[in-house]
Amino acid sequence: MLDFGIVTEDKTEDYYTKLLNELVPGDEITGELIIGDFKTSPMDKREVAEFYIIISDHKNHQKWVAEITTPYFPETGNVYAEKDGLFYSLIDSLNHVVNGTPRKWQDNYSVNFHQLRKTVNSYLTMLTVKAVQPVNTDAKHVNLEIIDADYKTGEKKPKKITIYDLAQEDPIILMGYSQLRNKGDRITVKNIVFELKSLMDDEKITEEAYQKAFKKLKSVDEH
Repeated sequence: MLDFGIVTEDKTEDYYTKLLNELVPGDEITGELIIGDFKTSPMDKREVAEFYIIISDHKNHQKWVAEITTPYFPETGNVYAEKDGLFYSLIDSLNHVVNGTPRKWQDNYSVNFHQLRKTVNSYLTMLTVKAVQPVNTDAKHVNLEIIDADYKTGEKKPKKITIYDLAQEDPIILMGYSQLRNKGDRITVKNIVFELKSLMDDEKITEEAYQKAFKKLKSVDEH
């Protein structure tokens, strides 16, 4: 007998499914998050990506299904998360819960879709997702916010030290980091060193503090 991939229907595996427009603020689910592949379609003079996310609570046989439509840039493979939107709320809260970044870390997010999908589907084992009131009062549905996450770490490469990591630990580096953020300049080791050198020349930090910060910054791998 040849296997054509036909699966026998099992009624015991039926899930109670809620779509995004059926959720109300305060609803909550804990389960596995899967990001589906995307398709693109034209909208005005640009392309948009359309994909589904599914949160499955296998214990209680419940599912949430949400369709996300967001600008897509084929030259980079990136999708765009506009501030306070559904996709933004997901990315911002996920980054906060897993990586410890501040909420609303960036005004908007540009995200490589394939890397996002690979990481979420491969490494996140369980999440708790909450439906929250959208900031936009004209929104037709709730936003989704990740409030807790379990994830695998053993298969990942050791985490590289970033400028952000050092800025959270060292108040001198944080001074240079903050000045670059306020000016909208690129946050690189070279630019932070330049800012710290200026602070030292203005006698706002000591040479010893500058040298210690400079030594730490040399450990950052920007490649």
